[in-house]
Amino acid sequence: MKKLTTSVICATLLLASSANAFDVNQAVNAVAATATSSKGIESKDLIGMLTSQLGVSEKQAEGGVGTILSYAKQALDSSEYNTLAKAIPESDKLLQTVAKSSSVSDLASSFSSLGLSGDMVGKFVPVIMDYFKGSGKLDAVAVLAKLFA
Repeated sequence: MKKLTTSVICATLLLASSANAFDVNQAVNAVAATATSSKGIESKDLIGMLTSQLGVSEKQAEGGVGTILSYAKQALDSSEYNTLAKAIPESDKLLQTVAKSSSVSDLASSFSSLGLSGDMVGKFVPVIMDYFKGSGKLDAVAVLAKLFA
């Protein structure tokens, strides 16, 4: 993200200096647009990984992640849960779409209501961990590993 933002700023400065006119507002807007679009892409990356690797629908992927977050909220202390929630884009939105899961049997039941078998929880977790690793969110990997240890 920082490299991309820096590249956008440099390109904007280079183009502006070539035209002998620099508009600070244009540069700020370009950076803001890049940041916004990068967040949107990041948000879809986890869901995209789940749909492509597990063959589930987008709705099932979102529901599965929300269900795992719901379970984590009940099973972890607040700082550990916050680590997970911050690592998953739009976690609040995903959490709002699912029923409260306070046990492993609730997880299986919630997955079943999404049209997924209960054993899919065990398939979701490694994909989510890979997403965290790829995003450099290693603290979230440790929390998720603890949750399902």
